[in-house]
Amino acid sequence: MVRIEDGSAVPLEVFRSLAEESLTGVYLIQDGRLVYANRRLAEIFGYPRQEMLELHSVLEVIAAADRPLVQERLRQRIEGEIDAIEYTVRGRRQDGQLIHLDVRSVRTFHNGLPAVMGSMLDVTAQKRMEETLRRMSIIDDLTGVYNRRGFSTLADSHQALARRRKRELLLIFADVDALKSINDQYGHAAGDQILRDAAALLRRTYRSADIIARLGGDEFTAFPLEADSGSASLLVDRLQEAIQAHNHANERPYMLSMSVGVGHFDPTACQTVEQLLEEADRALYERKRNRKAGPG
Repeated sequence: MVRIEDGSAVPLEVFRSLAEESLTGVYLIQDGRLVYANRRLAEIFGYPRQEMLELHSVLEVIAAADRPLVQERLRQRIEGEIDAIEYTVRGRRQDGQLIHLDVRSVRTFHNGLPAVMGSMLDVTAQKRMEETLRRMSIIDDLTGVYNRRGFSTLADSHQALARRRKRELLLIFADVDALKSINDQYGHAAGDQILRDAAALLRRTYRSADIIARLGGDEFTAFPLEADSGSASLLVDRLQEAIQAHNHANERPYMLSMSVGVGHFDPTACQTVEQLLEEADRALYERKRNRKAGPG
């Protein structure tokens, strides 16, 4: 029985069944060792699965320089200092190749004792592409996120991979409300700051491996690497909650507000990234119209 920190229990056989179907690496760690590793995790590290489970420590598949970080993160969750965490770390495959991993994990219990359950996504190709794109000057100077050129390059590759794997995707389109009014009333320095704030919020709200870009002016987009149609409301709500927390924490005469729309990628349809953006843009303006109309 695997018991998650919120008290809910999942029978181990159900956990295994769900994990084996996952496209991301799924693991269960207890006493510093892998208790469970799904098929995809073994593929990521290039090990036969049984050999992974026989490792003396999970740190054996972590780059030496990053082992203290991983050890500390494990300790924090096992001892209950933090319940869930997300971070990027370098792993080491069986052949010695270093890889970049996006890690998400939660504190749990296995056989009545503390354990860590989580997932790993291999983002090595993404990291290499990011470095190449930086050299091509595709980062927005003001906000530090991708500009339209960078987004288009990454998004096309991301969409092509999803089509091959027959996987749904979501594209989030957002614009900063009342940017012109802020510029007019408080000056362009304030307008620039709110654009930087919007970009920083998008980066903090979504996974480090997701594609975040400023398309121009007040328009931004987020293209999650792992999200389907069922998580659309959750992703939008998460952003709005982050915006509220930001406004509460910052004492400024103006507030950050963003309108959001979502585009849905169907791997069986012939959609382009631009068509996804157009769909998300229409959804955004529909939300704006409904908000202005109000109840009744």
